[in-house]
Amino acid sequence: MADFPSLTPNARSLSLGNYPQEEYVGPSGVGVRFLYNETKRIAQVLTLTFNALTEAQANSITDHYSEQQGTLIPFDLPATVWTGYSSVPISASDYQWRYAGSFTVDRAQMVGRFNIEVTLESVVV
Repeated sequence: MADFPSLTPNARSLSLGNYPQEEYVGPSGVGVRFLYNETKRIAQVLTLTFNALTEAQANSITDHYSEQQGTLIPFDLPATVWTGYSSVPISASDYQWRYAGSFTVDRAQMVGRFNIEVTLESVVV
């Protein structure tokens, strides 16, 4: 398991997901929900935007994606991803991350620079 490259994103968007639950609706239409875990959320999504990366920095992300076999292998995030937070909002001891899907590498306005937006989803450890 290789950690995500130690790059500081230009923008970050975090969706905290929800607690695992199932709803049962009876014939009368009245429903009840069953909570499966009250301490760990599922379906958390983190979107990281990197602007004007050098070719080496962009390659570090694309290489990492290949090493993790796309969306298959979960990984840890370095502290630089959370730069700007006084405390990390998602505990590394409870969650890892994996790619939510493929991403594109776009040319930036400057020669030899690239923009990448990566979407990650949490994996309960």
